[in-house]
Amino acid sequence: MSEPQYEVDELTVEDFFEYTPELGLACTALALYTIMALVIGYRTERRKGYRFMHLLTVTGLCEAGGYAALVYAIERSGKGSIFNAYVVFQVLVILSPNLIQAALYWTLGIVLSFSPDLVRGRRLLRGWVITTIFACADLLAIVVQAIGISIWASSQSSGNPDQGQIRLGCGITLAGLAIQLLFFVVFSIFAIKVHCHPNNGLAGKSETKRLFVGLYVVMVGLYIRNIFRFVEFVQSTVLTWPPPDGTYVLSEQQWAFYVFDTLPILSCVAVYMFIHPGYLLPAKGSGQRLSAMDVEEAGMAAGKSKQNCSNEPSSTGGDDLAQL
Repeated sequence: MSEPQYEVDELTVEDFFEYTPELGLACTALALYTIMALVIGYRTERRKGYRFMHLLTVTGLCEAGGYAALVYAIERSGKGSIFNAYVVFQVLVILSPNLIQAALYWTLGIVLSFSPDLVRGRRLLRGWVITTIFACADLLAIVVQAIGISIWASSQSSGNPDQGQIRLGCGITLAGLAIQLLFFVVFSIFAIKVHCHPNNGLAGKSETKRLFVGLYVVMVGLYIRNIFRFVEFVQSTVLTWPPPDGTYVLSEQQWAFYVFDTLPILSCVAVYMFIHPGYLLPAKGSGQRLSAMDVEEAGMAAGKSKQNCSNEPSSTGGDDLAQL
């Protein structure tokens, strides 16, 4: 079957989305993301020791930028080229939620930094190591997805689209989403174990309970969104392009996009407006905060350690993530 040919500059917004995007919904999402990003940015600056939460500020602004591009595409449809606006929308909305995951990784790394008993003898459980491992996996997922998006976008913008290139781009994007999902599942299991571990240095604090409630709610929102995107790109990879008539294509359903992408990510950002980790974690610079009784016990333990250290076997680092 020959590929359809067209003038990219003459395509309407309906040609790109296969439905008529609602201007009101796009404007609402733009406004909400902008407001939430500004609120989180303000609250983060008030808690200067935990500026990593600006990852959520950037997420909100990127999402707002994506919906601004969508508003522009809707308004300019039929009046000129809207291809660039379409690509900006797709790139920002697809990639920016990865920054939320990075914030979760960073949060758990800080919890571990306040849990010396949990980390002791386990080199892979050091806070910065955990954050680095999962953040690097997240970065890999972003790069792979960006490569995939650039391939199918370039083919579509040529005016003489190549079905093979479009499906290849979708397949690469799908691989990036698979990497993202896989490491997020591993992180989820790890986060639950750290939360429930008796040597969690922040266990028992009301702030810690709120911190992990927020973390779990955000994780659920990300799972809903990531699974939706994964299924969407599975269809795009498997089906021919354009899809056969009568096929129920998830990417062509406006309601599915707003229910399974917009709302979950909005919820994630909204949660951290109210359950901001910077206000629930101990003040930065306080080190591993201990009570007076803990300090006394730690001093006694240190004295015993000096007496027995020559007889104590050295740690080989054998305890790792799998032994938590």
